Amino acid sequence: MKSNGRYHFLSFFALVVFALLAAGSLDTDTDTKKVQSQSPSYTLPADQLYSAYKDNEIAADAKYKGKVVVVSGAVQAIGKDMLGSAYVVIGGKGFLDGAQCTFTKGEESSVAQLSKGQRVSVKGEVSGKMGHVQIGKCSLQ
Repeated sequence: MKSNGRYHFLSFFALVVFALLAAGSLDTDTDTKKVQSQSPSYTLPADQLYSAYKDNEIAADAKYKGKVVVVSGAVQAIGKDMLGSAYVVIGGKGFLDGAQCTFTKGEESSVAQLSKGQRVSVKGEVSGKMGHVQIGKCSLQ
């Protein structure tokens, strides 16, 4: 009976993780345009933003979460998330470090022009840390 409860807990936990990952993919082009019209609260290297979250996630959320930022750094990865939204990982050198910037369909053609190792600046809204620091509603600067 105990293992059955553990199985249900792990299934529920996996569902929550997938739901949170998918939430960043629900951004619309209108959301992105709204973020792009705002002045950034912070302009910083993606590695510096990640370090702030690695050092103290609570303090970093208080400072950055919900804020518009411009992050810069080298492109580590380019891909699509589970719902097909384009993303790039900027900064970092290892697994799950750096900032993952998610783009809407309207921004996808810009992302398609990028290459790994290329230095970029991205403007978007920080939503916290889940492995990478998550930034949504992004556009290339």
